[in-house]
Amino acid sequence: MLSQKPVYQLQAFSENEAEKLFHMRRLETVLQEFKDINKPHSHSFYLVMWIKDGSGTHTIDAKTYSIAPNQLYFLSPGKVHSWQASADSKGYNLYFDSNFCRGRVSRRLYHYPFFQSTKHEPFLVITDQQSLFSGIFDFIYEEYTGNQSNRYEVILSACHIVLELADRLYNQQWTNEDTYLYDRVRQYEQLIEDQFLTVREVSAYAAQMHLTPHYLNQLCKKILGKTASQLFQERILLEASYLLRNTTLSIKEIGFRLGFQDPSYFVRFFRKNSGETPANFRLHQKDKR
Repeated sequence: MLSQKPVYQLQAFSENEAEKLFHMRRLETVLQEFKDINKPHSHSFYLVMWIKDGSGTHTIDAKTYSIAPNQLYFLSPGKVHSWQASADSKGYNLYFDSNFCRGRVSRRLYHYPFFQSTKHEPFLVITDQQSLFSGIFDFIYEEYTGNQSNRYEVILSACHIVLELADRLYNQQWTNEDTYLYDRVRQYEQLIEDQFLTVREVSAYAAQMHLTPHYLNQLCKKILGKTASQLFQERILLEASYLLRNTTLSIKEIGFRLGFQDPSYFVRFFRKNSGETPANFRLHQKDKR
């Protein structure tokens, strides 16, 4: 019988209740405290790894990369990886739940190509901005280990800068990608972002892009491994989660705002896509505060 690969939760890295959505560690500490990182495993959260110095190997979804200084690695939830780094490796690991991101940052998570490693390489080599990236990671760590007011808001802003800079460099570095197809999928995602509260049919988005719904669906599956409907539903789920977490609107009111005329259908949709009812989700979010 094949053994199941462990799936690590964010809570495994910290006992602090306040750090259920974001956590950060020096790479040196991870190498000392976690002995099974060389065995295949996955996470239920996002991971950004900054390699400032060191060597070794990093295997992501059965593809092995050579660890070297000034590299960034990106893993989205569910990606299987293992790594073996030299004892002198230095850098940082950022761990964050999608719920840590708010507003525009949360919406951008689905746009970054490096988090879609089934179709895009999940790493970057920083060739001429090493001091900039190194400085930002140092700054985030100082904020994280300090006790300043609004520190998580500052950390979120700094993480957004890291991801946007990486996105810019990624498009320059990986020129062999089929950028036309990727840009078309991004266009669809942007249309969803602008109109998801009023336009609910994939066919309507396809018409705006002068595509057939079938071809739009093929594009989404080719680039992201998801159907066009799945991308739309993920955006609805993201908005529902935000409203449940940050407003006092009733579940019925939230469902109606998101286009669900029948409250029971909204409850079924949310449970199917998140694994829990809206009421339980809201209760769990209150427990995290």
